[in-house]
Amino acid sequence: MRWIKVNIVFLAAILLSCATVTGPPVSKEEQKLARVEILERKLKSYFACQDRVGDIMTRILEHIRDPSGKAYPYVGIRAVSITRLDKDEREAFQRVEGVVLPNKGYLILYLPPFYRKRGVRAFDVLDPEQKNITPELGRSFVLHFLDGRALELKPEEIHTAPVRFHVVDSMVINAWVTPGSNLYVTTAMCRTLPDDDELAIIIGHELGHLKRGHLKKRMPLYYAYSILGMIAGSLGGRPGYEAYRTAASFALMKFSRDQEREADFFGMMFAHEAGFNVEKVEDAWLRLATVLPGSARKSYLSDHPLTSERLARMKKIVAMLKKGKSFQEIMKESQR
Repeated sequence: MRWIKVNIVFLAAILLSCATVTGPPVSKEEQKLARVEILERKLKSYFACQDRVGDIMTRILEHIRDPSGKAYPYVGIRAVSITRLDKDEREAFQRVEGVVLPNKGYLILYLPPFYRKRGVRAFDVLDPEQKNITPELGRSFVLHFLDGRALELKPEEIHTAPVRFHVVDSMVINAWVTPGSNLYVTTAMCRTLPDDDELAIIIGHELGHLKRGHLKKRMPLYYAYSILGMIAGSLGGRPGYEAYRTAASFALMKFSRDQEREADFFGMMFAHEAGFNVEKVEDAWLRLATVLPGSARKSYLSDHPLTSERLARMKKIVAMLKKGKSFQEIMKESQR
């Protein structure tokens, strides 16, 4: 036993004495500079994605007409308080734009094309006393800039409820919508779909979920699902609850798959009416199918239709459009 302990100590001494080659040491200042370089690269990627998503979404919204015919005011300006930026973020911002940021104010991160035409630029700084904008149709609002400029603008008039977009810095390829008319797109989705026509099909799909009321339709089902699940659990215990959950999940998934098919159709229609080339749908879905796990395999636990089914249906729609049919005609034929 003593011999084993001696050998263990001897082996540990040898291992600890081995030199580890790590290269030259780096100082905290050098690490900080490297972090700023990383932030600078990430910001450039983030802003490029933000501009694409914002411009595509705005263009699509301008071409959607709700059945009600109601008009809505749309502003779409995104800004951040400079006081929320830490020191390294400020430095990265300044390196990206080649400007020196003040200590206070609101940094404009994005604004729709119709305001860029009026001379407002991304990374302009608004006065820290700038009031919140409450858009009203036909009524002007004033932007007060830190350099003393003041610009009077009117909200854009659109004919569907406005949507607020968010770009999420994530390596996960995804896009989704939430209640309150919010659209989310990850930077990974922008990198995967470098063509605006392809990205427009995905954004159109998510807007299809919003504009077809899918989130509202799901809420009562999920509430009922939760309540009935509690009843099943109280009456049948854990086995009863598990059996109920399995049966209810299949019903909800079927409904969800139909929503996905409808969002595919209306998403293509929205993108097409906004002037995007929906023939790129094949490229978009082939790109996604090659990088998303399990997208080509059938699963009864999936709440999305099989990618091959979706792609085949969308290619069929493109073929019908090439023959001169409108989406309205395709819709009528599909309802027969």
